[in-house]
Amino acid sequence: MSEIACSHCARSFSEELGYCPHCKTPTVAQKEQNIIAAQKKFIRYFIALVVFCIIMILWLPR
Repeated sequence: MSEIACSHCARSFSEELGYCPHCKTPTVAQKEQNIIAAQKKFIRYFIALVVFCIIMILWLPR
């Protein structure tokens, strides 16, 4: 178990934590995981929107 320094408050904490217990700033690894999760969520919503638009184009009267 190694310790790292917080990029915000410069206090040391365990690398296993996803955030600094003192100031709640996420670690670099946690930030990357959050970005990946947000990208996946965006892609799902975008696909759902495209499918909805296609259905509306085909279903609505002309």
